[in-house]
Formats: sequence, C-alpha cells, structure tokens
Amino acid sequence: MAVEYQTEAILLAARDWSVADRVVTLFSREYGIIRAMAYGARKPKSKLGGGLQPFTHLSLAMTAGKGMDAVKQCEVQTSFREIREDLTKLAYANFIAELATGLWPERQPEAAAYDTLLAVFRLLAVRNPRISALAGAWQLLALAGFQPEYERCVQCGKKLIFPVSFSFAAGGSTCAECSLANDPVFHQADQKFLEQVCTLDLDNPGQFAVNARILVNIETLLYGFVRHQLERPLKSLEFINRINSL
Repeated sequence: MAVEYQTEAILLAARDWSVADRVVTLFSREYGIIRAMAYGARKPKSKLGGGLQPFTHLSLAMTAGKGMDAVKQCEVQTSFREIREDLTKLAYANFIAELATGLWPERQPEAAAYDTLLAVFRLLAVRNPRISALAGAWQLLALAGFQPEYERCVQCGKKLIFPVSFSFAAGGSTCAECSLANDPVFHQADQKFLEQVCTLDLDNPGQFAVNARILVNIETLLYGFVRHQLERPLKSLEFINRINSL
C-alpha cells in the first residue's frame, strides 16, 4: 500500500514530462529536496497545474514511491506571482533556486535553509532583486558550510590588512604573500558590505544604500565562489548576465 504524507514546500523547478505530466523539484521543511512526479498536471482540467508554478509556496499531499514520489494534491500558500511576472526578479529567483539544489542533496532535511529560501522569495517579490538575491545566496552558502573567511588569511592564518586578495579555491581572503596574480582584490569596504548582507534580517531588512562598485565586487566574489564550490557553471548566471546587458 502506498504511503501518503503531508508537507509544506517551495517549488524550485518544474519541467514537462511525457504528454500530460510534470516533474517538480521541491524544497520541503521536513524532507529537504524532493523530486516528484505530478501526473496529469498538464491536462487542461487538472487541479494541480495552476498550483505547480516555479517559486510557489505550497501545502502538498504526496505519495511515496520506489523511484519518485507523486504529488496528489497541492494548495497554494503564497503564489509569488510578482516574481514570475518580472524578468529581472525571475532571473535572480532562478539563481537562488539553482544554488539551493546544488548545495543540498535530496532528502536531507534543512529547516534553516527552508526558512531562508522562503524569506528570500518574499523579499525578491517586493524589494530590489539584485540585493535580495545577493544576501540570500551568501546566507544559504553559510548554512551549507561555505561561509568565506575574511578576517585572517585562509592560507597562513595571518591577520589581514586590507586591501587583500580573495581565493575561490581556498574559500576566502589571502594576504599579499599567499595571494595569486589572478585573484580578485578585496577592500575593507567590500568586507563591511559582505558582512552586512551575510547578517541581514531577510524578514525585516530595513533600508540601506550601497556603492555600485562595491555591489559589483561582492557579486563577482559570489558568482566566482559559487562556481568553484558547485564545480560547474550555473545556467541562471548566464540568464542574469543577459538580463543585465539589455
């Protein structure tokens, strides 16, 4: 007899499967990442189709399966339609979703990561998506154990004197003696802003301004750091680059 269970989840990705079905990637508070089949979701009269949209916050009834679980019912808690209707918000939301699926394996419960994801999407829907995604991404990396070191050299342990270099391979800042020629430069103003976004209260961020150069520097560090830690290019970063070049 099939085992049924209830869960709350955020839909990170969906793709069509066969004629009428859809495969969805969910991030659940209780179960972590779940890849599941939504049978018949693409049929015009399906009750699942309208709810299974990217970045939707859902309550779900699921059936466990040997290969892949199945979505039996879904109820929308928060649609986040604002994200799907804005190309820039959509680009940064795709980045956050791709990052989350790359940082955690399937079926590994991560309640703090789930709460952070939900907070990021809430912020993306109403605030500057570029800064929202930046803060969310650094905080997700920290939860996954990839918080960069920027107070002491990650190679020799020496206390850093800015400006310093940032090593993607080593996972943080390096002193002048340990840095490599191609490592990006990391200034004290960059460090202060990075610390600010890493500790930002995503549920109540308040108002703040940032210099454009510093913003670009921290984004460059983030994207290089992510590529190195995940050991693969992210399709969502290509999407962001295209959007920003328009």
